[in-house]
Amino acid sequence: QLRLPLEGSGDMPRGLELLQQWREKLLTYKPVPPVEVKEGPIMENVDQGNDVNLWKFPAPRWHEKDGGRYLGTGCVNITSDPDNGDVNMGVYRCMIHTENTIGVKANKGKHGRIHLDKYHSAGKPCPMLICIGHDPTLFLSGVMTVAYGVSELSWGGWLRGEPIPYVKAPLTGLPMPATAEIVLEGEIPVDSNLQSPQEGPFGEWPGYYADTTSKEVPVMHVKAIYYRNDPIILGVPPLRFPSPYFLGIPPGAAMAWDQLDAAGVPDVTGVWGFCCGSQTGLFTVIRIRQRYAGHPKQALLVTAGCRAGSYGGKFYVVVDDDVDITNPREVLWAIATRTNIANDIDTVKEVWTSPADPAITLEMRETQSYTSDRLFIDACRPWRWKDDFPEPNDFPREFKEKILAKWPLE
Repeated sequence: QLRLPLEGSGDMPRGLELLQQWREKLLTYKPVPPVEVKEGPIMENVDQGNDVNLWKFPAPRWHEKDGGRYLGTGCVNITSDPDNGDVNMGVYRCMIHTENTIGVKANKGKHGRIHLDKYHSAGKPCPMLICIGHDPTLFLSGVMTVAYGVSELSWGGWLRGEPIPYVKAPLTGLPMPATAEIVLEGEIPVDSNLQSPQEGPFGEWPGYYADTTSKEVPVMHVKAIYYRNDPIILGVPPLRFPSPYFLGIPPGAAMAWDQLDAAGVPDVTGVWGFCCGSQTGLFTVIRIRQRYAGHPKQALLVTAGCRAGSYGGKFYVVVDDDVDITNPREVLWAIATRTNIANDIDTVKEVWTSPADPAITLEMRETQSYTSDRLFIDACRPWRWKDDFPEPNDFPREFKEKILAKWPLE
């Protein structure tokens, strides 16, 4: 287990200081289980059966060229494991098809999709709730890469500092956040994706319209809608990089950092992601204080394989701890000056990835084989002659701070 407090180096960049504070918060996690209540504001209005009409709510076309109207962007999708009853809360975009059907883009490998596949393997429909208006901490809980089997409802209770009250959903028995704005209750029939209409395109987190699919995205049949008076929808439409919509930091980087520590990689002094969603994303940078030969490669391999660093990954760069990994200019400088192309660049073939990656080939899309290769770049000083590597032509930080104190830039 990791120990608190975590000590940051004196020259830690500001972005990493913020990430470190978030990471230290994460390390205090203790589950705060949700509590069942008999009623809540979510039950102010109930539409069932023929009264179900998804079009009664404002479902925006968030981006100009989206292929449909998305009621679910900042949503959380609630399912349970049919084997043990564990509840999962994930974030999967939801496009309306008809007044009582909605697409649920739960990609292969996501925890909610594992639940769905288990139900369908047993020949049973998968019960589901889609919560599309709620406290933003529920969205953050659903989007984080917590371990399989960890309840995001308990995680969200810890984040809020109090248990999340829930009402047992009348038709499925799933926990429905009692203070939510709108919740859809229904099920995804077996092989519903085989009959599903076109879903997408949608302006996704890599900054492109991606994922136009047919006969792939499962469709939920909505049996009931629960909603407050004058409900508010939480929308979280991604935009082109750089447009961070998670705290101003890549939250998955904190979890990848923890997972590197848990795997025994020493002296990791930072992890960052560019062009990212809840994971570290398409371009991940690791900052280390080198301790032995092979240390940079170890950091690259673990980051590309851990849960928080693998999904949607493509480029992985490791640098020394004199580089500000939150500054893309410094990262490019390290790559350009410290990487020996013959020795320091490697690839790994066909690793699980996100369908939102616009560079996935048409053949892979046709077969739904969503993998991509990984490119590893060692941009650290070479271990064998690290002490003889030229020194940077730069002023010390202490000198810069004195100059700024003397002549502050307003």
